[in-house]
Amino acid sequence: MNQFLIEKRNPILFPESAADFSKQLETLKTELKALMADNPEGKDFYLKTAVDVAVDLRSWLAEWVLVDLVKTEDITAASNNLLAFAKDFGAAEAAAEGEKEIEAIASSATKKLCDLNKEGKANTVWGHDYASGLTHSLRRGARWVTSNPCKIQLFKKDFPDYYQELIAEIKRENAGATPAVMAAQMFTKVCAISARALYPIFKATDKQYGFVCMQVDPRDIKDTDAMIKQVEFWYDAMKKELGVEEPNVVFKLPAVEAALEAARILLEKNYKLCMTLNFTVTQHLRFAEILSKGKKNGYLVLMGGQLDDQIAKELEAKGVENAKDIAKHGAEAVIRKSYRLLAEKGYKNLSIMTAAVRGPWHIQNSFAPVGGAPVLITTVTGKINQFDAEPTPFDSLMDQPIEEKYLEVLKTSDVFNKAICTPDEGLFTWENLYEYPPFVAFFTQFVAAYQEIEDDFK
Repeated sequence: MNQFLIEKRNPILFPESAADFSKQLETLKTELKALMADNPEGKDFYLKTAVDVAVDLRSWLAEWVLVDLVKTEDITAASNNLLAFAKDFGAAEAAAEGEKEIEAIASSATKKLCDLNKEGKANTVWGHDYASGLTHSLRRGARWVTSNPCKIQLFKKDFPDYYQELIAEIKRENAGATPAVMAAQMFTKVCAISARALYPIFKATDKQYGFVCMQVDPRDIKDTDAMIKQVEFWYDAMKKELGVEEPNVVFKLPAVEAALEAARILLEKNYKLCMTLNFTVTQHLRFAEILSKGKKNGYLVLMGGQLDDQIAKELEAKGVENAKDIAKHGAEAVIRKSYRLLAEKGYKNLSIMTAAVRGPWHIQNSFAPVGGAPVLITTVTGKINQFDAEPTPFDSLMDQPIEEKYLEVLKTSDVFNKAICTPDEGLFTWENLYEYPPFVAFFTQFVAAYQEIEDDFK
């Protein structure tokens, strides 16, 4: 949420030339000196900014643009110069913490995955699944942010005073609007924070990455027109909030029957889409046919952790030993089958995006073969730290069969059987979706969270 850092680091990490890089570095130090002179009480904050930019220079943020303009040794020298600058003004402790972070980044397995992807030796990328704390992820190669009503609620919990400031700001800017409109604008305000930080990546990747996902109101899950109208509302709202003609936004629609037509219409209008509340091969195939016809990349979420959780509950109720360990292979089987079928059908411009990551095994399950469609992972800082501490091999297992000993037990689960079946098998239908345990668990949370946001404006 440190917008001051974003404003100061972006010109340095994303310069127009090597000369501009050097100029921006000197400008930063000059500005920080002046700010410290005018506001001595803010000295620690300003020096922490110098340290943070020094760390950013030694992180994956430098890979987007800077490494193509400036020699690695010059980037390292600039980082060390900023650390020395901080130390010279008495911030030795902050500089030492910065040096620890530089070491942590250098040894990060997640960053290594991103390095391999850039080298063409891996085919999986990842994004940040939270409404704040983005810098930690950007330093390790994250390239987008996802949001949903629950993430906005967590933002409210983490920053209660700022959240109240945003409520007051939204009420001023939307005088006379309904609580529903103002609740939608809370998403605009919170998502714009990440969008500003990501915009340079959006530009550097020719608009492929560097986006923020915004999820439509779950209470409208059966209303095609309402989904379309909210996407159009948010697109215009984000244009205004960010001051750009093309905001870096991807819109999340629920993978339900009413969204089939909504997705078709929105793709015709050239919006970029991500289908969420996805747990099954059937949902993937039904929406893949639609998304593959879009001009821009589309995404099919697989909420693997929630699927595995519900399979485990069902197996435990049946008295199965080691139910949780066996259930870990549920989402593994679904993603492998979906990936294979999507490839066989030749669908273009779309990727599976894994979510609800529970541990390193879900990250391992998401490694895509080089040469195929990339797979995207969206997860939180804690899971990335866990993966960095307990990395798995980077080899893709997407074409490997599930061990029969696990598959035999998984097939005793109704949740699993509905998840793994194809549309022509007919076991999973739109009619039984609203009773499907993985769907119900997340959908209930989303509805309650969105309603609470709206209630904040009543």
